[in-house]
Amino acid sequence: MFRWFWITRILVCGVVLSAGVSGCATSERVVEGDHPAWPPPPAEPRVRHVMDIRTYDDLHKPTFLDGLGRMITGDGKRALIRPNSAAVVGGGLLCVTDQEWQGVHLLEMDSAGSRFVSLAEEGLHFVSPVGVAGFADKIAVSDSALNRVFLITRGGEPGGEIEKPGGFGRPTGLAYDGERGELYVVDTLANEVCVFDVSGGLVRRFGSGGTDIGRFNYPTHVFVDRRGRVFVTDSMNFRVQAFDRDGNYLFDLGTQGDATGYLAVPKGVGVDGFGHIYIVDSYFSNVQVFDENGRFLLSVGGPGEGAGRFQVPAGLFVDQDNRIYVCDSYNRRVQVLEYIAEANHGDADHENSADSDH
Repeated sequence: MFRWFWITRILVCGVVLSAGVSGCATSERVVEGDHPAWPPPPAEPRVRHVMDIRTYDDLHKPTFLDGLGRMITGDGKRALIRPNSAAVVGGGLLCVTDQEWQGVHLLEMDSAGSRFVSLAEEGLHFVSPVGVAGFADKIAVSDSALNRVFLITRGGEPGGEIEKPGGFGRPTGLAYDGERGELYVVDTLANEVCVFDVSGGLVRRFGSGGTDIGRFNYPTHVFVDRRGRVFVTDSMNFRVQAFDRDGNYLFDLGTQGDATGYLAVPKGVGVDGFGHIYIVDSYFSNVQVFDENGRFLLSVGGPGEGAGRFQVPAGLFVDQDNRIYVCDSYNRRVQVLEYIAEANHGDADHENSADSDH
């Protein structure tokens, strides 16, 4: 009797849990077919919504046994609360900083497994993790409250630190140039970008405070494209500036304004293999798309909670498959978009196949 009592109880709880998981999935996941595209009809679509990521289960649908195991062990999957930056490293590990959880979500995209990392180093936890990027065989995480850049392993263990001579003022955006093996770190309060080699040594820096070209006023985010161009969000100058790898100014795009093609609070920036430049504007709650010459093409999204809508979006990352990851901070998710290559005949001719893990 005792044995059958517990078997019956586990099975009943498992059915209840399974129903709960199913209901949660229905309410949190994008309903099949609800994938908006931009620009809207009758124009030919250029960018479309792919999926929302709120938990690891959005990448790998949980089975009944998964739910039963979590009930027994108490091992739940942490949902994103306030994602700030994202990066796909090693081809299949999605890393997302979460300021509310004070840590980093490591989500395997091609195989089962996820981890949450709160320990920056032995005896010290993250306080305000903001930037994330791959760095050789590790993951770099900037903490704007601790004013340090930490390294963790893919397994989530502490793996060292990147140190700037004299210390960082406030490290924020990170980007990795896989071709050169260099890590770019935005130091917001110093109004400069610092570049480190794989051994952690500072090899160069560029930028200073001001409004002239090549100068910054509260820079925040950075991205290295496949051609080696470095894009830096120059937030309080209401623009994004592009440099070569050595920090030489190339061009800029954006100016202050409240109309289409203007920038108010620019944040995340990324570039796909076709040369399209994507810029998050937190104030407009959208992503603005420019061509490789800085010409405005279209606006994606707008304020709201549904698929393709944003609330205070922050970081943006473009992976090697040209998928666009937008940290939709106050909607507690990462939205994944993609450029519709087949809609633009000839665009593939512009794709640069150079391998770079940003």
